[in-house]
Amino acid sequence: METIAYPAYDYDRSAESVLQLSPRQLHLVIAPHRAQRQLMTILTARLAVASPVRLLDAGNCFDGYGLARQLRQHTPRFQSALERVSVARAFTCYQVETLLTETVANTAPVLVLNLLDTFYDENVKLTERLRLLQVSLGELRRLSRAASVAVSTCMPTRDQPVELLEMLSAAAGKVWSYEEPQPVEPLRLF
Repeated sequence: METIAYPAYDYDRSAESVLQLSPRQLHLVIAPHRAQRQLMTILTARLAVASPVRLLDAGNCFDGYGLARQLRQHTPRFQSALERVSVARAFTCYQVETLLTETVANTAPVLVLNLLDTFYDENVKLTERLRLLQVSLGELRRLSRAASVAVSTCMPTRDQPVELLEMLSAAAGKVWSYEEPQPVEPLRLF
């Protein structure tokens, strides 16, 4: 596993220059929610210009308008690029596991947005969530044998189990980790 940490700065520039998917590898983007949404939208637009993209939204965060704006910056044929993006949404960890199991492996890149959001649901026992994540990671490995796969998630909060992120990080071949921007301290005049 290769881990690269980036400080918080211009995510647009970072997504364009850093997020390059290697074929047949599972990639992980760990970033704060806003940055993660921006990075994955830019990555989706870049991929959709050239090929179909399959997007699994596990955090109800897909930004259709942002994607359209990004595609307009990349190509005058943004409408056809937009049509190459297929989106599926999951609202529970059970649905994530089912969607990944039912996804047919082909050469189209697969992007999973906020994978762990549904696995942080405390209404499902932790042992069950760990089991479902283990199955989902097996499905992501299966998909990554045919195409590039990128998964995004956030750092867990204090009350969320860290085991989930540890399992996901261990399964990834490459990890891009972005820090939370630190608030700028105001200048003191006296």
